[in-house]
Amino acid sequence: MKIVLIFAGLTALALPAFAQNEEVHPYTKANISPVGFSYEDAAEDGCWTSAAEAAGIAKAALEGQGIAFTEGDDAKTTLHLFIDAERSGGGCYGNARMDLRGMIEWDGQPIMAVLREAGANFIGQQSLNGVVPILIDHIVKSDLGTFPDE
Repeated sequence: MKIVLIFAGLTALALPAFAQNEEVHPYTKANISPVGFSYEDAAEDGCWTSAAEAAGIAKAALEGQGIAFTEGDDAKTTLHLFIDAERSGGGCYGNARMDLRGMIEWDGQPIMAVLREAGANFIGQQSLNGVVPILIDHIVKSDLGTFPDE
């Protein structure tokens, strides 16, 4: 019986060590809001012709997850999309990167930093006009949308 008690005691001591490895971050939907949007279009040869629609897509995705959107200077953070693509062999190839940028304090100074980042490579797409909305929606839902409300 003493062996059982010792074993139970050892397993109880090990559990807090596992909990320390869980991801902990300070982000909530409330403290990243309102979120602005910006993009860089480095696509060539007609690979992305609907760039002007990206802000509306981002707004709908963010608001669909309960995250406030702004087009003004009052943004606490900015969702930034970078598209780099060129046409070769009839299709477009390249990459897309999306990040959430915000101010942090570093060495006593406020600086803009990337808080979260995701990306994707693509090949053989006729156009990215259908790919970009899927990318924005996926990143907002699977990453920012999982933040707690408060």
